[in-house]
Amino acid sequence: MKLKHKIHLSSTLLMFFVLMILAVVIYVSFSSLAYETEVERLEAEVEVMVATFNANNTEESPDTILRAYVPVDGLIKEKNQSSGLLNTIIQDPSVNVEFPNDVEGTSGRMAVEGEQFAYVTAPVIWPGGEVLELIVAQSLGEVTANLSTLRLVLISVTMLAMIPIFLSSALLGRVLTRPIEGLTGTMRRIQRDGSFEKLPVAGESRDELSQMGVTFNEMIGLLEENYRKQEEFVSNASHELKTPLTVISSYADLLQRRGAQNPALQDEALTAIRTETERMRQLIEQLLHIARRSQAQMDWQKTDLDPVLKQVMTAMNASYDREFRLQSEQPLIVETDVQQLKQLLYILLDNARKYSEDSIDMEAGTDGAVYIKIRDYGVGIPKESLPHVFERFYRVDKARNRETGGFGLGLSLAKELADSLHLRLEIDSIEQLGTTVTIVFSGNFNVGELQSGQEG
Repeated sequence: MKLKHKIHLSSTLLMFFVLMILAVVIYVSFSSLAYETEVERLEAEVEVMVATFNANNTEESPDTILRAYVPVDGLIKEKNQSSGLLNTIIQDPSVNVEFPNDVEGTSGRMAVEGEQFAYVTAPVIWPGGEVLELIVAQSLGEVTANLSTLRLVLISVTMLAMIPIFLSSALLGRVLTRPIEGLTGTMRRIQRDGSFEKLPVAGESRDELSQMGVTFNEMIGLLEENYRKQEEFVSNASHELKTPLTVISSYADLLQRRGAQNPALQDEALTAIRTETERMRQLIEQLLHIARRSQAQMDWQKTDLDPVLKQVMTAMNASYDREFRLQSEQPLIVETDVQQLKQLLYILLDNARKYSEDSIDMEAGTDGAVYIKIRDYGVGIPKESLPHVFERFYRVDKARNRETGGFGLGLSLAKELADSLHLRLEIDSIEQLGTTVTIVFSGNFNVGELQSGQEG
């Protein structure tokens, strides 16, 4: 069943049940009130009758007095309380039922042969000194007929009220499902055509349906952007892998044709193959790091930064013919994953090494928050390139990066590691003077956007 039909059916049934409950409440309340009113009226009449009977000082027959007070469509029974025998029945001719001799309580309502009666009991002293109990009853047929009319009116009004409810619920179902149908149609076109299409959102409505359209459009925008980046990623990765494979294939063919007769050519080919193989290994390793980063389990622990930074700097000085200098305050206690932090530092230091021929400085301290600065004195980064340096496969100078062996993946991985460690990266650079990357340990563990700046 379609959603609009479900809304139509459920809202119609709901309103029908509400109206039926309301009608039942009205009918029950009114019938109870009507019956109670008749019983109270009969009680008042009996009180007057008893007072008149007790005040009778004439020789008039008691039955004559009682006959004058017989209710319309009613009866009066005289019952001897001592013997329990029925003495006299005074009954209106229109009443043709056998009213019971025993009733509950002093007043109330009861059904006799399918007809409702109100009754009241009252004791009187007969002229002979006997105490008799009078049972006065009156038919409630007129009240019952009025209630039947009321019941018919309530049913008719309920049925008539269901007509606009039925139509309005159908309209409501269409209004509510129209944006959903548009959303479904758009998604089907996207699935069929492979294109990204957004929903038309008219006006400045702030209701849930409008918000659904806005959210869908934002989601489509993100999907389109991610799809574009994915295509770019695959294209760049394919290009990066194709280049070393081409070099390896070319030198392998050259070795096969002339390598055996030319030792110098053989050495050159093997060196090139080894170099390109290493480049492929580094590229695949960085791609795997990026792919697996989201699956990594973080091992958070409080750590003193100083020994961690010293280990990193010692490893860098031992690996490269370059001076890596460290200046650090003590102690610097942070909560982090030590291995992930080391990997982040290695990436940033290696990147600084590639684009600077001078020494590399690393400074750690506190300035409202704990920070680590990595400063090189190399070629710097142009101002227009700063916002893009953490994008995958982005190169400031593609020719220069080719010479240094970079793939444009290191800084992208660094940004993702920083996000996982709840760190903020800030970058400042001046062309031909150098670049400074600052790692800020955010106190509230909210990962901020990349901050960059350039002087001069």
